[in-house]
Amino acid sequence: MLPLVLECKFVRFTEEGNVIGEIVNINADEKILDENGNIDVAKLKPIAYEPVHNEYYVMGEKVGNAFSDGNALK
Repeated sequence: MLPLVLECKFVRFTEEGNVIGEIVNINADEKILDENGNIDVAKLKPIAYEPVHNEYYVMGEKVGNAFSDGNALK
């Protein structure tokens, strides 16, 4: 079983050919949850694909807060 599964609904293609979707359901294995039942990124150990060099990278270090950090730059 995968530790995290996102079920998405197709919304549209962009002019660049990217797919835009909407997350409609999330299933997480208990092994990746913290004591409050939230997903613990350190336990999940997500990976990202880097297409320029065809490499995978392990993610996990927090570098900021979505939305609030961006709003502070305005």
